[in-house]
Amino acid sequence: MLHNVHHGVASILAVNLAVPFFGIFALKLGASNYQVALLSSAPAVVSLLAMIPGAVYVDRFPQKKRITTLFFLAHRVFFLVLACIPFMTADRRAAALVVAVALMNLPGAIGNVAWQSFISRVIPPAHRAKAFAHRNRLMNIVGTGAVVIAGRALDIMSYPIGYQVTFFLAFVAALVELRIFQRIEEPESPPFPVTAGAMTAVRANGSEHGLHRRLIRLQGSFREAVRDILAHPRFVRYTLASMVFYFMWQIAWPLFTLYQVKVLGANNLWISLLTLANTGGSVFGYGFWASFAERHGHLKTLCVSTAGIFVVPVLYAFSHDLTAIAALNLAVGAVFSGVNLSLFNVLLEKTPDEHTTTYMAYYNTAITLTAVFAPMIGVALLNLLGFFWAFLICGLGRLIGSLSFYLVLRSERRAAGRISCEEAGTGLPA
Repeated sequence: MLHNVHHGVASILAVNLAVPFFGIFALKLGASNYQVALLSSAPAVVSLLAMIPGAVYVDRFPQKKRITTLFFLAHRVFFLVLACIPFMTADRRAAALVVAVALMNLPGAIGNVAWQSFISRVIPPAHRAKAFAHRNRLMNIVGTGAVVIAGRALDIMSYPIGYQVTFFLAFVAALVELRIFQRIEEPESPPFPVTAGAMTAVRANGSEHGLHRRLIRLQGSFREAVRDILAHPRFVRYTLASMVFYFMWQIAWPLFTLYQVKVLGANNLWISLLTLANTGGSVFGYGFWASFAERHGHLKTLCVSTAGIFVVPVLYAFSHDLTAIAALNLAVGAVFSGVNLSLFNVLLEKTPDEHTTTYMAYYNTAITLTAVFAPMIGVALLNLLGFFWAFLICGLGRLIGSLSFYLVLRSERRAAGRISCEEAGTGLPA
């Protein structure tokens, strides 16, 4: 768990030297509003095409660390590709950035699913709340420092040298990240438990791993995959709720960047300061939400914390000053840390134990589908209604997203009540 914390710190250092500045870098390259939206949508399209086949491939490996490392490395190499974009002709730079960011998500998406499967066997469920809270807290502290320093350096150094230097340093930090990741000890792969869905596959194929082989060979896999997914209603409910939440959450993403830069005139330093405010608030929030999750469970934590993030686009609609937005980010960061902590932990609770990587790919593919359309809809709302009404609509959408998790919680409480009644009726201990 200690090495996992160190890996998280190194990874956020690499990511935050580059990713927070993609939007303003695109605008400096002459990108249009829709190209800024494509920085979110295009990677999502690539993920949809790659995630499930990639996860099925990863699931072939009993030990996940080596294959995860290779996908991480392939993703981080693109930092060097981004550093070379200014060498291209001016009319191609913005499009090249969109393409590079999209393609880097091919190994990135698969590597993320592989890591989720890997870490689910490394961190025991009883320790996940505190382990990930500690990891995320330190990640935010280091990541915030990286963003602030990088933002100031980008404003001091001449364009585009500053971006090229920071992207190169991001790659160097990624090499350190991968070295630390290698220190995490991976337990032996446990045997897959036989569930109802797996038993169907056994009868059909005469083997406990029949479903897995069909997925790998891609022979009739879609129908069997759907059948097996539907055999896990808790997983299905959480996935559908997450799709609603992510869609409503992501609509406002390109609007924030466009409003900060084009309307309020934010430079690289201001972008980093806004990130500092957001993550600074989350540093204080993680301790509270970890304790809350231990008392009430991760799903209730998710319901409570997501209910507060609707205020971000609403207050953006009435804010005309970067200082006010920075103060807003500080408060919202404390609330959003509960969302960040609970989303992954609830996923681990709802994911079936057999073929974990594949199921996580199903989940990530589903929520990635929302990222294909949500940013483009956000820009369409902006063009149709302007910033003010677009932000208000985004706030209402986020409330709907939070409600979807409440419906999951309510459904599970009803199911738990029915089970308790049945056990009481048969004389079994509840």
